[in-house]
Order: sequence, then structure tokens, then C-alpha cells
Amino acid sequence: THPIMGCFDDRGRLFVGDAVGVNWNKAQLEANPPNRILLLEDVDGDGSYDKSTIFADHLTFPQGAQWLEGSLYVGSPPGIWKFTDNDGDGVAEERSMIVSGFDYTGNAADVHGPFLHPNGRLYWCHGRKGYRVVDDAGRVVHEGASSGIWSANPDGKDVQWHSLLAGDNPVEVDFTPQGDIIGVQNLYYSQPRGDTLVHWLYGGVYERADQVKVIAGLPRTLMEMPVVYNFGHVAVSGCCFWKSYPGDGLTFLVTHFNTQRLIRVDLTPEGSSFRARENEFLKLEDPDVHFTDVIEDRDGSLLVLNTGGWFRIGCPSSLMAKPDVMGSIYRIRPAMPFAGKHKDRWADGYEAEPTSPEALLAGLSASDPQVRRRTLEACAKRADANAAIDAKLLAMMSEPSDAPLEHALIFAAKKRGLVSSGAVLLQAESALALRRLLQAAGPDGPGAGDVALSKLASSDPELARVAMVTVTGRAETAEKAVPLLLTWLRGSADLSRPQLDAIRAYGLAFPDQQAVRGLITEMLGHRSPLVRQAALELIASRRGEAAPEEWGAALVAGLDAPEGPSSLLLEALRKVRSPQFDAKLQAIAGDLARPAAWRLKALDAVSSRQMTSSIFELLVATVSKDPSPAARIQAATMLGKGGLSGEQLVDLAPLFATVGPIELEELIPLIRGIKEAAVARTVTAELVKNPALASQQESVYRTHFSGQAPELFERMVLPALREAEAATDAKKRLLDPLAQKAVSLGNAGAGYAALASGKGACLACHRIGELGRPIGPDLSKIGAIRTARDLVESIVFPSNTLARDYEAHLIETSNGQMLTGLIRGHTAEGLLLVDVAGQERNLPHQSIVSNTLLPVSLMPMGLDATLGEQELIDVIAYLCSLQ
Repeated sequence: THPIMGCFDDRGRLFVGDAVGVNWNKAQLEANPPNRILLLEDVDGDGSYDKSTIFADHLTFPQGAQWLEGSLYVGSPPGIWKFTDNDGDGVAEERSMIVSGFDYTGNAADVHGPFLHPNGRLYWCHGRKGYRVVDDAGRVVHEGASSGIWSANPDGKDVQWHSLLAGDNPVEVDFTPQGDIIGVQNLYYSQPRGDTLVHWLYGGVYERADQVKVIAGLPRTLMEMPVVYNFGHVAVSGCCFWKSYPGDGLTFLVTHFNTQRLIRVDLTPEGSSFRARENEFLKLEDPDVHFTDVIEDRDGSLLVLNTGGWFRIGCPSSLMAKPDVMGSIYRIRPAMPFAGKHKDRWADGYEAEPTSPEALLAGLSASDPQVRRRTLEACAKRADANAAIDAKLLAMMSEPSDAPLEHALIFAAKKRGLVSSGAVLLQAESALALRRLLQAAGPDGPGAGDVALSKLASSDPELARVAMVTVTGRAETAEKAVPLLLTWLRGSADLSRPQLDAIRAYGLAFPDQQAVRGLITEMLGHRSPLVRQAALELIASRRGEAAPEEWGAALVAGLDAPEGPSSLLLEALRKVRSPQFDAKLQAIAGDLARPAAWRLKALDAVSSRQMTSSIFELLVATVSKDPSPAARIQAATMLGKGGLSGEQLVDLAPLFATVGPIELEELIPLIRGIKEAAVARTVTAELVKNPALASQQESVYRTHFSGQAPELFERMVLPALREAEAATDAKKRLLDPLAQKAVSLGNAGAGYAALASGKGACLACHRIGELGRPIGPDLSKIGAIRTARDLVESIVFPSNTLARDYEAHLIETSNGQMLTGLIRGHTAEGLLLVDVAGQERNLPHQSIVSNTLLPVSLMPMGLDATLGEQELIDVIAYLCSLQ
């Protein structure tokens, strides 16, 4: 019904993971595992399958299969299963989970595989859901929160990680003739999103800027691991080498879930890794097709699996589940039979890793960088001491290399304990060698801290960066850095760029330390404008604590500067929120000669805002007239924080009828605090006129009207809300006609003009080229991966199309705050939350009481009501043109 992934056995029979078509979470899947493995047989050999049996059922989410020595191995959370059919009836009587401990949520970003390596081990992929893997004796092999590439022997023993990742979801891998692991990864990058092709290097810990917490403490080598190719936002799914395809290079096939495409990637050696060239091989125009896997049959033909329209909680282009849209399996045959000699490369090309010292030394001296890299990987797996090999590794530290080879060298040195003392570091022959040795030693390596301290201001920027990572990675070494940094600040009128960069990096690493406060104090009083600016950057990056008294004079001086306060100063003051600056900030906010955006920024930095008439007028004028969606949202947020008089609320009431859904969400809390019944009735009468009334759930209105007379909600709001909901149902029937009009009648140029003018508030949260803000997904190439129908749905019903990693979170803090926004980053210290107004908040882990993933988008319903039908059609036409 809904094929997911599959494999062939040694008789040419096809095993397929088949979904029943329900989008269940982990608890539901475990309570009643609904999915199965089908065995399909082509009895007459014509290429179409005639016979089907249910090989195994009651599975959570079967994503991948591998036939090996009479048994089928299947990845289905929480681990890897082994199924055996002993009597040949096409049904497995024996089933056992050979590896477990891999968590999941039901969104398909979990266990995929397994895949058989030429070395006889089974490899599989696991998404960023967390894991606690134990061996057969009950000992914990590894525990963490990263995603990764894993392997084990076919009996489930000797479980190891091959690569660990901060990205979201590695889906499938395959192996070159020499055993290198090539695979696809969803959400390797975010903002903008990038789904990638990766050469997974042994021991690699792959970064993602907003998910560094999940790889904290892992043995990192390079701060930026190499990636072979970035497909963009396509939702990569299945992949495999087309082993019989003719040609001198390697042909790799990748399916795209969201674009109905099968891609042929030509891989050719480049240095110690590969370069890729993308070619579109197959494209279907049906938006309900979602490719999940590609498999090569024994005759060189390809099977392409389409799961249909059921799946909606991973990364589909539409989140309206269509279980009635069945899946399919396509066969693609070569026009002429392949000769078969190319497939022999996989049979003859693999050589077991070298193990003898002589073979290892020969490989390390080879001219082929790929041979050298694979030999380094073999060295990393053999920790036995050998003076000749270690000497060769030390010599290689000064040799230039590409990133994959450099990683392999550092990881081998780390695994072999090459940095056995500080003397090894001091004997480094170059800045390059010292950097690599520091990376191999890590913050806790012998002598690494003291050597790193001496290199914080190195003229080699990469060495200086690694030195700072080493210093800040260990508390005792970090404490030693403060006197050195203070000496720099007090000793010269002009710091060198490396010194200033080191001070800034240290301050960013420890924003809450008392010692950093002292550094900032010295910086604020420094003679160099660049140093003072760096101090403001550090203050602006803090978590919103009150400013120490010793900062006051310098910050006030900035407010009194003849040219006025800088934007950076206002952002810094917003973080410290001290009453000592309020009077001057209020004066700036009330200065009609200044730009509105500047006045709003000053007002937002006030610790206890007084809603004067001039400030109120500024906010109301901004909400109602400002062409910038971001300014309108920020002003609405400020108004929504309260402190308005009854008279001001009456003046504000007409806005409740006209503002867009985002601004309305910010203003609604004002209703709860209204004291006068007449004022509440006036505001309610305007609210029910708003076309975006249905953008908020009924429960939101009930909450904020709980303190008002019951008839306001029951007789005014609720009937209007029911009418709006009926209109919403009618909109559902218009999605297809609107999409068709956008294709045939839409004017892309007019659509661009509408967006650029602020219509629809799209640019308040989305970036298109140089326009807009990167809060939600980047739309710069949205037309390449979304149909007109998808785009209409995402605007009219935004909560139906929640893009991965852009889900809204409701976070309650220990001081009683309820914050809604997107989680932009995870660090060891806390979360970086971005609200719809674009304001960033650093939330320490210890301050978070609860973190609830919301089932609705931060982009509210009703944005389409701010556009006329033709404007909406034109906007869709423009978005479709963004290729």
C-alpha cells in the first residue's frame, strides 16, 4: 500500500517495508505496531511481481532491509531486527532484535537500514532522537543525543559508532568498491536548510551551528567537517550506487522525497575524498508522489519506491495526510543491457584494511591521498604502540592536506595517544603541526592548556581559534587566561586584531563569569573604539542580567554621544535593562525627530516602560501604518505588554479590527487586563470584525476573556469565531482552484511587488534573497521544491506545513514567563529562542521549567486575509518562480 524501503535477497526476491498509512507517535506505534515487511516474487521472470506474502508484521516503522545468509535484517525502531523463514513459506517464524536502544518519535527521522559493508559488518543510520546502546552483557556502549552512522557484527555484537552528527536525519548509506561510506543526510544545515551528500569519515563528529549541544564532549577534530554536495531543501531519502552503470567514475543515485525526482550523481575522486556532479535522471509531475528508496536489481534495472500521500509528520511538501493515495514501485530498464564488467569493481575492488606495521607504513607513504586516508583510519583502529608509525604521524602533521585527510590524521593521533606530553607540542615544527596536535590532544591533553595559552594571540588565525577552544574547554586553564587578557587590555592603547579576537571569543564562551564582567569593564573604558565596540557586542550577547554599576558611566556616555546611540548600544541596553538608563531611553523614544525604528529600539530597552502619550502614539502609528512587518510586530508586542489606560485602550480598539494575525496575537492579552466594562465591550466589538479572527484558537479567546462579562465571549466572540471557522472550511475547497489560477493567471512581478511592500507579512519571518528576516524557512528557492498547491496550502493553512526545525515551542521559565518562539540553537548552557518579532532570548537550562512543542505554526492562520485573491495568486506565482 505504502512502500518505504527495501532490498533483494540472493534469489532476486524483493522485500519491502510497507506502511499501513497512519501517522502515529512513539506511544501509539508501540501500543499496536501497525506496519509490516512484504515479500514479493516475480514468478515468471517478466520484471513484474506476481506473488506477495507478509514476511513479518507488527513493526513500528520498517525503514530498510538487508538480506544476509538466509535471514533478513530490518531497521525498525528502537533497533535492528533479524527475521528468519525456516520452512520457506515466505513468512518469518523467528524474529529477534539484535541491537536496540535507539529512540524515535514516529516522524521517520530514526533508524534506517541496515546495509552490508564489504568487511561483513552491518551499518545503519539513526536520526537525532537520542540513544542508549548496551552490549549483550548489559554494558553501555554509548549514550547520547546525536544522530549517527553505526555498525555491528551480524550477531549484534561489537556495536560501534562510525560517525556522529549534529544534523537531523542521515537516511541511507552505500559503499564504494574500496569500502568508503557515502550517504545522504537531511537537515545537515539550517537557515538556509541544506540536505547533503556526505562521505562519512571514520571518527568524524559533524557539526551544525544550532545543535552543538548534542555533540558536546565528543572527540572533535575539525570545527567544520567536509561535505561532498549540498542539494538544498529537497528532503533526500533513499540512495545507492548504480554498480552496473557504465563509465569510469562512480554513479550514485539519490531520491528526493519532496521534489518527485531521482538524481544521478557522478562521483569522481578529488584529493582524499570525492567531488559530485548532480544530474536529474527522473522527474514525475504528480505532487502526491514521494520517492523513498531506489534499489538496483541484478540485471542493472532500477526499482524506485514511491510511498504515496499518507506521510505528514516528517518533511513532506504537504501535511494533509492522504492515505487514500497509494504508493507504487517503478522499474526503470536500461535501453541496452549493461555489459556487467563495471559491477566487478565491487566484487574485486575491496581490500581488507592493512594491519601489519609494514603495510601501515607503506600506506602512510603512498602517493594516492585516498590510500593515505584509509591507512590513517586503519591506524586509528589499532592503538598498539609502534614507534615508527607514531613518528610517521608526527611528520605528517606539518604536511598540507585536504580536510578529509587532515581529519583522519588528527583522529588517528587522538586514538593512539600521540600527544603523550607537553614536550610533543613544544617540538611542533610549524603552526599547522601545533594546531593539529592541539586538536588531537584536546583540552585535557598533557600540557595542552599551557601551550594553548601562549598561542591565543597567534598570527595564524586557525591556530589562535584552536588555542581558544583548548583553553575554554577546561576550567582550570580558562581561569589562567583572565590575567593574560587583562594584561593585554591594560598594556596598550591599540590591541592587535588577534588579541581583540581572543578577548571577544573568551567573553562569548563564558558570558556569565564574574571575570568576564571585569574584562568588559576594562573594555568599556579602553581608548580604542574597536575595543569599546567589542565590549558592547559581549553585553548584547549576554542573557539579560542587570548591568554592574561600574558599566554605568560608559554606557551613559554612549547615550549622550553627539551622533546619538548606536544600534549596538541600544541592543546591549536591552539586555541589561537597568533603571539608570530609563530616563535617557525614554527621551530618545519620545524624540519625534528620530526615525521610528530607532525610537522603538530605545523604548524596548527601557526597564520599566511608562506609556506616555507620545510613546503610545508612536506604537499605534507603527502598528497601523509602518510598511515594515517587523516594525509592526515589534510595536504590537510592546503594546500587548500592558500598562495602557482606559482611554488609550479605547483609542487602540479600532486596531483590533484591522491588524494582521501576528499583531492580533500580540494584542489579545490586553483584553484580560481591561477593568472598565464599557471599554471591554468597545474592544470586543472591533475584535469580532477582524478577518483574521480564526487565526487564534477558541481556547486563546476563552483564556483572555475569562475576567470579562461572560456575554462578551458567548454572544459576540464565539458566534463570530464559528462563522470564521465555516469560512475556513470553505477555503479548503478553494486550494486547488487557487493553485490552478496561480499557474495560469498569476503575475510573478506583481507578486514580488506585493511581498516587498509588506503585504501578507511574509518578509517579517522569511528571507527571499536579500529581503526579509531569517526566522522561518528561507524561500529563496522555494519554487524548486514546492508546487503551487503546496504553497497555497502553506499560506492559507500554515500549521499544515510545519517545516522541520521550525516548530514553535512554548517555554515556561522559573520566573513565571511563558515564551513562544523557535529554538534557533542548543548550547551546553541553554537554548537560544527567537520569537516572531525576531528577538533572541538566551534561556539557561536551569531556568526552563517546561518546554512544549506546539502542534501549530508560529506563522498564524489568516495571513491570506490580508491579500486580495489576485494578490494571493500573484504571490504564489512569484514564489513558484523562485528556482
